[in-house]
Amino acid sequence: MNAFIRLLYSLLIAAAVVSFVGVAMYSAYVPPKRDYASYDHFDYSKASDAEIQQRDDRLRKDSDNYQQRERTYQRNVTYALVPLAIGFVLAGITMLRKKSEVIGEGLALGGVMIAVYSIFTASVSNNRLLRLAAVTLLLGCAIAVAQQRFSTKATKAK
Repeated sequence: MNAFIRLLYSLLIAAAVVSFVGVAMYSAYVPPKRDYASYDHFDYSKASDAEIQQRDDRLRKDSDNYQQRERTYQRNVTYALVPLAIGFVLAGITMLRKKSEVIGEGLALGGVMIAVYSIFTASVSNNRLLRLAAVTLLLGCAIAVAQQRFSTKATKAK
């Protein structure tokens, strides 16, 4: 099979893996919602300074509460993404060893892309240690996939 066509199929599988994980995560674990409906119909021209201050304080408190829930949500998503990334990379490496190279490459690259996704979610969660763990995961996955892929090619050349 043409190397370029193989690459396209591998990238297609990787994109499908990441899309599946992203949609499944969003469907199974719904993110927090903002509720600004109660703030829409406020007439500043008829409100006193105290009412405006009270509304602004309530809005700030609701916004802070939402941001905290969003950080918690992103942290939990990162906790779910890390084992998924590892699982897809291991599945890909296993498939590479069993001579299903296109599928194996696609699964392994999908796992690496999930690791990248986990860096973003860890960053949004504003958790430095979790972000470091996600970056470490990406490094480990990338090295494992590259080592397996290139050691397989070196073995075939002999």
